[in-house]
Amino acid sequence: MKKLAIIVLSVFFIFPACLSAQNSSPEEMFKKSFPKNNFESITPTKIKGVYEVYTGNQIYYYMPEAEVILAGSIITKDGIDLTRKSNSGKIAKKMATLPLDDALKIGNGKTPVVEFMDPDCSHCREAYNYFSKRKDVTMYVFFFPVFQDSGKKIKHILCAKDKLKTYEDYMSGKIDKNAPLNICTDKKIEETAKTHLRLASQAGVRGTPLFYIKGQVVDGFEAAVIEKLLKD
Repeated sequence: MKKLAIIVLSVFFIFPACLSAQNSSPEEMFKKSFPKNNFESITPTKIKGVYEVYTGNQIYYYMPEAEVILAGSIITKDGIDLTRKSNSGKIAKKMATLPLDDALKIGNGKTPVVEFMDPDCSHCREAYNYFSKRKDVTMYVFFFPVFQDSGKKIKHILCAKDKLKTYEDYMSGKIDKNAPLNICTDKKIEETAKTHLRLASQAGVRGTPLFYIKGQVVDGFEAAVIEKLLKD
């Protein structure tokens, strides 16, 4: 009898939620349950009753019926990270409209490659070594400081008379970590650094390096993936 009572009570409390769901959109229900949580979009997933919530730089999931948020990734039995794939697609759409004139341009190859990077990021240096040997790409570099002192080093690069050489010297390790930094007070340089930060935020960038190549986002320095994209 005790077990039966629990089942009846569960149905009683779930039923009103089902009625509510029929009359309200997922967006309306989400706003009601989580009024402090902002979002750009809420879309259904392949899992019944589970919706993807995109904040502009992060994805999590929402179950209206249970009024709960789920954090983490949805991964298929084949090992495909659907969360990462969806997030990359959203970032790609935003990166397609980036104002490339604001970036540090490197090279004159036929294939444009957009990168958000931090000069103290080890994987960014690996990427630099890879791309510096290629003549078939034009790099458009946006700075996104992740580490504590990166902001100063970015300004050191932007303040230099020869930005490209200073960038290359830093990324190739010719300038050691204790080298004095030239941080100017030029308002244009300050504005450029702020613009890069703003564009990174708008695109949903959360880490470095991040690349945009032929309409695809590559999150991290994945040499094999980048190589394939450049060959196709």
